[in-house]
Amino acid sequence: MDNTEILYYCGKLVEFLPNAEADCLVDLLAVPVKPSPMQVSSATKLVYDISEIEPLPTEANLKPTCKIQSYLTSVPDELLLMIFHNLDFVSCFRLSLVSKRLWNIGWPFVQQDVTNFMGTWAGTRIICLGDYCEPGDLPAGFLTTEEENIVNEGLDEAEMDPDEGFLPRPGNLLDVARCRFQEVSSEVEPYRMLLDTALDEAGHLPESERSQARLFAVGKKVTDYYPETESWILRNLTTAEFVQGDRLLAAFHRSGREGGPHLGYPGFGEAIMCRICWSTSDTTLPCAGFNRGVWAGHRFEICTEKYHALHSSCSWKDATSEIIDELSVALDLPTLTKESKKIGPETST
Repeated sequence: MDNTEILYYCGKLVEFLPNAEADCLVDLLAVPVKPSPMQVSSATKLVYDISEIEPLPTEANLKPTCKIQSYLTSVPDELLLMIFHNLDFVSCFRLSLVSKRLWNIGWPFVQQDVTNFMGTWAGTRIICLGDYCEPGDLPAGFLTTEEENIVNEGLDEAEMDPDEGFLPRPGNLLDVARCRFQEVSSEVEPYRMLLDTALDEAGHLPESERSQARLFAVGKKVTDYYPETESWILRNLTTAEFVQGDRLLAAFHRSGREGGPHLGYPGFGEAIMCRICWSTSDTTLPCAGFNRGVWAGHRFEICTEKYHALHSSCSWKDATSEIIDELSVALDLPTLTKESKKIGPETST
């Protein structure tokens, strides 16, 4: 809601959930593990150890143009760090491709910028509205006064696509979102698209070397931001509740885990969906009460347990057992562990 974005699905929830479609929410909510930030002092003193930066692999050996190389080789590292610090993402990435030296200096900046395109829905209000939701039927306090006024005004006829087959309904948030919100893709990550754009515009590189750089930058480094060795949790920031990924895995004993926050089916996406659905009617839902989700309109994020420990200033409730029970009923899946056998503490501060 806060990003004025919509992830649209044409179908019924009873068809959506069993197909593992909800996993797309993980990429939108997962907080990446960011690389250590690079800092440049106002006195232009070098405060980052260049020797610790991973060198460019031999398979992505980049051949710079002579003029650019001859000029930049005379620029001290301190000044290059300041230059990279003030570049936008595309310019930073393209400059990094000029030579090995610039790659070693610029790559940490690229890593830092890449994380800005990950987890873009983390901390924002999320709700899954059904087509049969009547105007004005929303969770109490979900909309601000300004948002409520906009929704109540409804849409102009000109905003509606005549091929849609229905007229605008005053006070219906779903109609407003369909026409005015930006639809997000669940298949292509924005940062991948931006990296491709930056590479395609790097005219000084042969296509073979652009492909090698793309493979290194996009393919091999993405998992660094979502380490498989970490334990991940879903956090409801509105109610201070969390769901442990390790216990979801143990409860449903799935094989073929993708790693990181992607747990497989069911995972964090299904855990969210079982509590954020909202509709006036419950005729197309998997079980009774599913249409009045107790988490509808709340703010969420998926993060590592280490991140949770460092960014938690209050007591949190462990909602894992409740979510496992609800998923078992809604998806008609048996659980293979007893929830009395828990991993970790009941609450975290």
